[in-house]
Amino acid sequence: MQLRSSVDGSPSGVDPASSISAVGRAAARLDRLPLTWMQWRLALITQIFWGVIIAADGIPAKLYPFVWGPQHAFGPGALSVMLAVQFGVGIMIGEYLIGIAADRWGRRQALLMSSFAVALPLIPAPFTNSFWPLLTLFGLSSIGMGGVLSVNVVYMGEIVPPRERGRVMLASQVLAELVFGLLGNVPGIFWVPAHYDWFIWLFAAVPIAVLVPLALWAMPESPRWLEAHGRHDEAERVIAAMEAECQRRSGLAALPEPDYARYRVPVTEHVPVAELFRGEYGTRTIFLLTAWIIGYAGIVYGFTGYLPVLLHSFGFSAQLTFGALMVASVAGGSLGLAICALIGEAIERRTVIVSAALLFCVAMALLYFNHGTVAAYVLSSFAWGTMTVWLFNMYNYTASAYPTRLRATGVGLTDGLGHLGSIFGPLIAGWLFATTAYAGHAGWYAYVTVPGALLPALLIGLWGINQRRAILEEIST
Repeated sequence: MQLRSSVDGSPSGVDPASSISAVGRAAARLDRLPLTWMQWRLALITQIFWGVIIAADGIPAKLYPFVWGPQHAFGPGALSVMLAVQFGVGIMIGEYLIGIAADRWGRRQALLMSSFAVALPLIPAPFTNSFWPLLTLFGLSSIGMGGVLSVNVVYMGEIVPPRERGRVMLASQVLAELVFGLLGNVPGIFWVPAHYDWFIWLFAAVPIAVLVPLALWAMPESPRWLEAHGRHDEAERVIAAMEAECQRRSGLAALPEPDYARYRVPVTEHVPVAELFRGEYGTRTIFLLTAWIIGYAGIVYGFTGYLPVLLHSFGFSAQLTFGALMVASVAGGSLGLAICALIGEAIERRTVIVSAALLFCVAMALLYFNHGTVAAYVLSSFAWGTMTVWLFNMYNYTASAYPTRLRATGVGLTDGLGHLGSIFGPLIAGWLFATTAYAGHAGWYAYVTVPGALLPALLIGLWGINQRRAILEEIST
């Protein structure tokens, strides 16, 4: 039964002072705002974080064929271990711990922590070619990467109204893919292998010089998070500023009235992590965690971790390899997300996830038989684009599956522990890549497509929840 709202906006028959802890006033006011540059700006900032920090993800995979491999610094087996630690252990720790920090101390504080955590360990990395120091430094840096993964979609989803959430989130993620593709590859075309140290230091400098100022001065704290933690005065200041900007930019004489009856937000001072393992949330956690583990092992890191090595096996130089990776992420990834943004909330997110996995398998099957420069550029771009669509829709799906009091923790747990797949995935992928080299790496192709892409997509497609045009507080509270 819905509660009727009184004149002051509180539920009828309930004292306003006592109801403020139960009624999502900030959430209701936020979701009824017209879409303006205010929401777009904040969404785009979160994706600059993702693009910059995740561009540092996979530095060892990109540099090994042209730097450490030719130097005989360590072998391909050691590379697999390094990828497992960077893609898996570090990100898993960062997502879980910084995800909890984001629910306890705020989304903005977590993004600041992540920026420093990524940058600082990379500063000494170019001074050594030894395996163990590099393993340690890249592993520590990936903790910050995990933090950004657990927070960026959470913040974005909390400030975008439900009717526009799919379109704005995916369109903003086009910027993330552009930043990732250009920052992560264009410098490599000019600097690798001669100045690979500059390539590493770039990812130490940009988070501190760009991301930290953005978090400090361009991002208010999430009003939903403030409200869920009982910080109503701060939530009021932030939401009032957002309302004023939206009204000014939209030109409306008055904003629509909030529908308080549909927003129930219990206040919590502590993060109730145990809720993630009970009842409906427990079921969601199991399915999401399983899908993330398998997907990270296959379609994500099993594929992207060895794509540079695959292109090198085709006879590509460093310039051709980085060029192919840039085209794949900028053209393939951005186009895929742009198409999803145009679709917006018209199609269920889980349907898009299944479709992306199927198209990824088609692209990889064609790539297996076509190794020419043009074919490799086109097909790797198509595969990368469908992988990107799968990945970002999984991010957005996961962030919408949990309530505000648990959202970053839930994302950090499922996506973070999902990086267990990133630990064993590169090891299996590397072994199959090497042992089936005589057959054109057929085992690797089969691994990243069938169990690595189709299986996790089917889990979400068959047993996931519907999220299209849904209010966060209704599908996740």
